[in-house]
Amino acid sequence: MPSSNVRNIESLESFHAGMIRLSSEWQKTVDEIRMLVQRAEEHFTHARPAYWRQQERIADRELTEAKNDLSVKRSSVRPQDRPAASEAVKRVRVAEARKRLCEEKKRDAKKCSLEISRQCDNLLGPVADLAQHCDVLLPTAAKELRGLITQLKLYAGEGERP
Repeated sequence: MPSSNVRNIESLESFHAGMIRLSSEWQKTVDEIRMLVQRAEEHFTHARPAYWRQQERIADRELTEAKNDLSVKRSSVRPQDRPAASEAVKRVRVAEARKRLCEEKKRDAKKCSLEISRQCDNLLGPVADLAQHCDVLLPTAAKELRGLITQLKLYAGEGERP
């Protein structure tokens, strides 16, 4: 009877266990990456633009209030009855500057949102490929290796018989 040249099936067993662990650890990492990408995309495509829309509404309201206050101060019939409006004028300027800033930030947030969304989509493609390796390819290879180990054990067992 021919003898087998199988010397260390235990190392194949260790390799098999390592493949299973690798698949599991990679899957956890892939899930974390997906979660981080989704959180980043959520922040930049929804939360940040919503924040600047809200700030723009607040700035609009503050500007309207400042203009109304200035209008009231300037609306007296006689010029000598008018209170000093320098603070009200300053408040209008500040409110206008804040409104411009909010509009600019809102535009920037929209641009950033589109770019971040595109980059997240680009990143999720390779992550999906890695997930396929974790979910399908590594377990399939481990299953095939398990079958080979089983055959080698049988073969090694047959080779030891007289």
